[in-house]
Amino acid sequence: MSFLPRDFTKQENIIAECLSDLGLRYTEQYDLYPYTVDFYIPELNMVVEADGTYGHLKKRDLKRDLNLYKYDEVEHILHIKENTAKDIKEFLCQALSNLTIETNQKQTE
Repeated sequence: MSFLPRDFTKQENIIAECLSDLGLRYTEQYDLYPYTVDFYIPELNMVVEADGTYGHLKKRDLKRDLNLYKYDEVEHILHIKENTAKDIKEFLCQALSNLTIETNQKQTE
């Protein structure tokens, strides 16, 4: 098991563990200049942001997300507010399920 740097939050450590448990390869603290995202999953072109209980500033996050979508390698952005392993894993599973449904619908169109 790999451990993230000490300055990672408890939530970020749980997210990393859940991503690993789901068999997803990821890079933490991935640079998309001028931004650094919490997690990047290359096989899904997905950014995962640990927002914590309070979340971030919504207006700033919206602007940042719109700019991140301009990168070819970013198709999906998840903001995780959940803090327990159970809730984070459920959120990720639901998001991945929705992504599979969305992909299947696009393929049949």
